[in-house]
Amino acid sequence: MVPAPPHPALATLPARLDERVLGPDGLGFTVLHAGGLRLALRPARPSDGDALQSYVRGLTPQSRYSRFLGAVSELPPLEMARALAANGLDTLTLLLVPMAQDRETVVGEARVALSCAERAGEFAMSIAEGWRRLGFGSALIAEIERRAAADGIERLTGDVLRTNEGIIALALSRGFSLGPGLEGRLVRIEKRLSAAPDLPCRKWAEIGAGAERSAAPPQGAA
Repeated sequence: MVPAPPHPALATLPARLDERVLGPDGLGFTVLHAGGLRLALRPARPSDGDALQSYVRGLTPQSRYSRFLGAVSELPPLEMARALAANGLDTLTLLLVPMAQDRETVVGEARVALSCAERAGEFAMSIAEGWRRLGFGSALIAEIERRAAADGIERLTGDVLRTNEGIIALALSRGFSLGPGLEGRLVRIEKRLSAAPDLPCRKWAEIGAGAERSAAPPQGAA
């Protein structure tokens, strides 16, 4: 179940990225602050299935439609498996979790896919009702941009419904531009990132090329 939203007065205190720390599982996460709230923005773990599914079920039908571009009541098994199997390199699932709770509950999430060959990334995200307009969405996108640029990604995009005014306004405030989407009902948000050409994405390409060479049969072999 999604926890109760913060007090409305906190809406005047936008979230800020406060620190980046290493969790007990060895995965780094970012701590966000808004008023008296502390939230962790961290990669999803294999054990997060129930919490993530509860979050999705707790969204309004319209919010689920906007996030998944179709009518769903929960994450299908294949999508859940993909979310939890994200490797943190070319695929990433981020969860936004209040830190003052006895049991972790999700109040926001994002999925990111990166293509080293194209030096491009694509993302989608959502924030729970009642937790919006506090700056968490902007902080979530900022973390996606940081991680993508650190991996050598130069272009970040997302396809959203034309009617999704909230995410469009948020994207514009983060410096994204708007363009045609894959379908008439969609609009594409896009931003160029400042990523140096010698960052890890190039190394992924070199590793991939080396693997292909290793897998190829030697000259003359049948």
